[in-house]
This record gives sequence, C-alpha cells and structure tokens, in this order.
Amino acid sequence: MSKEWSTTTRYFVFALVLAGFIWFITAAEALIGALAISALLAYLLNPIVTVVNKRARVARSLVVFLVYLLSLGAIITVTIIFVPAIPEQTASFLEDMQELMTQAEQDFLAEPLVILNTEIALDGLLPEADLSELVSSFIRADIIVQLLQTSTTNLGWILVVLVATYYLLQDWDKLREWLFSWAPDPFESDFRRLYGEIKLVWNRYFRGQLRLSIIVGLLTGAGSLILGLPGAILFGVFAAIFDVLLSVGPAIIMIIATMVALLAGSNTLEVSNTIFAFIVLAFNLGIQGIENIWLRPRIMSSSVRIHPAIIFIAIVGSLSLAGVLTALIIVPVLGSIAVISRYTYHKLFKMDPWADNARMASRIIEDTEEAKTAASSQNTAVESTD
Repeated sequence: MSKEWSTTTRYFVFALVLAGFIWFITAAEALIGALAISALLAYLLNPIVTVVNKRARVARSLVVFLVYLLSLGAIITVTIIFVPAIPEQTASFLEDMQELMTQAEQDFLAEPLVILNTEIALDGLLPEADLSELVSSFIRADIIVQLLQTSTTNLGWILVVLVATYYLLQDWDKLREWLFSWAPDPFESDFRRLYGEIKLVWNRYFRGQLRLSIIVGLLTGAGSLILGLPGAILFGVFAAIFDVLLSVGPAIIMIIATMVALLAGSNTLEVSNTIFAFIVLAFNLGIQGIENIWLRPRIMSSSVRIHPAIIFIAIVGSLSLAGVLTALIIVPVLGSIAVISRYTYHKLFKMDPWADNARMASRIIEDTEEAKTAASSQNTAVESTD
C-alpha cells in the first residue's frame, strides 16, 4: 500500500499547484479568453445538438459535423455577399460625408460668430482636404503590415475557438463525467448537485437576456417606425441581436441609425435631416439609458437572484476594467460564485448545504396538500348545498 502524504507535504503540494494555476491564468490570458468563448458557444449549441441527436436518432458526431458545416457555410456566404461591397460602400459613405461637411460649412460656418463685438471666423473649423485624401494618408506600409499581423493573430484565435468548440460539443458529456470523476467519492453527489444549480443559473441568465433583447428590439423598432426612420423594422431586429454585446452592439446600431437619419431624413416628421438625426440619437440614447439603468438590472436580478444594484455595478465595472467579454458573462459568473459560496459556507459551519432546497420543496408539498384539501372541502360543501 502506498504511504500517505503528511499534512505538511499535502499543504506544500497544494500551494505549488495553486501557484502554477495562477501563473498559467496570468501567462495564458488570451488562450483562456478563447477557451471561454468556445465553452460559451458549446454551452449554447449543446441543447440543439442534444435534441437533434435524440429525436432524429443520429450519431452525435454527425449532428455536430452538420451544425458546424451549416455554420461555416453561413459565415462564408455572408462574407462573399458583404465583403466585396465594403470598398464601394466606403467610397459612397466618404462622398456623402464630404457633401455634408460642405453643406454644413455653407449653412452654418460661412458667416463669422460675433461675441461681445468680436468676430470669430468659423470657416476654418472643418478640414479643407478631401476625405479620400485624408484616408489615403493613413494607408502606409507599416500600418498595412501591422494590420496584417493583427488579422493573422485574430484568424489564429478564431481557428482555436472553432476547433475547441467542435471538440467540446463532440465530447460534452464525456468531459462532464471526467470532471466529476476527479471528485472524492463522498462528495461526488455534492459536485453533481452544484453543477445542476450552476447550470440553472446560466439557463436563467440566457432566458433573461433573451427577454431583454426582445424588449429592446420591440422598443427600437416601434419607436423608429413612429419617428419615420427608413428601415425601422430592420433596426429593431438588429437592436435585439446586437444587444447581447452590451455597450458595443447598441453603440454600433445607434451610429448607423443616426447616419441613416442624417442622410435620408424622416418619412413622417417635417424637420431637417440634421434635427432628425439628433432626434434619432436622443431616442436611442434614451432606450439605452432605460435598459442599462432599469431594465437590465431588474430582469437579471429576477433571473439569477442577485440585487439589481450589484448587477449594475458589476456590469459597469467589468466594461471599464476588463472589456465586453467579461461584462457579457459577469452576471452568471456572480450567480455561480454565489452558489459555490453558499455551499462552502454551509460546509465550513457543518450545516446541510441543501437544507434550504429541502425546506422549500417541503413547503411546496404542504401548500399543494392544503390547496387540495381546500378544494375538496369546497366541493363537499357545494354537494351538501345541492
């Protein structure tokens, strides 16, 4: 029989493992981000693969392959359709911006501004050079090389995400059982119970995000339609889709909507394009304010059982300190930490970590029995009256 480690040896080995784990997280930050995206994609696609696998009675490997084939086909199709149009759309956008700048200079900056009998010339505020020349001045060899290096690096990480997501989908159940096998025998049931509760937190979060996206899409589409913004329905649809990107997605939709309002004007309001652009911008800012300050904290609070103030502070802090990806998952991560912390607290003080759930289940049973008793007594009373 192998000799057991002493307490000192166990603590020493645990400290080494913990230090190595922290070093790995620090050194492989980019890799961990790619793997986190892969795990998130696999988690979202796994229910679809599982349902198709069970109902169609097709091998899971074949279902995963078909899902990947369809996804890659959609990406390639979108690339073929939209990428060739980028240069033409960019040139058209630059021409429209040049016309807007020329018109603004003629309408607002032609005459000097008089303040306290002092004339201030405004005609030199806008650049006189052509926008295409300004853009071409940035196209230099060093910038092109840097862009190519960045694109190559991003392409490599995209490849890592695609491959990792494929294998996670392929062996999701095996990987989960492998992780459970690491738990000591007396605590395997606890680990499975924790996994179930954490999974419930993430499911509630995604349902809350879906509900929030639908609300934002409906508000954006209906408001844009009332204001007379061209393509109002499309803006509502894209607002719902890009809402998952928190501040980045809504900012993109807001900028595009403002540019469309500035170039095309309103179909219902009798105002100038400039004023209409400010109206559309204020409308989108108002929706984002309502969503981020009131709707998102409350919907996510009811979904993951965390106070709205904590959710608001966590999202804002994550956006400021760690970026969009962290802010995207910070709410379910906090919910998962709350589940693990509650379990740890009960174990530290030698209490049953599942007592609250058992008590809640007993209350549900008691309420159900009381309701059945009240209903039967009411039926008896009615029969006696008859």
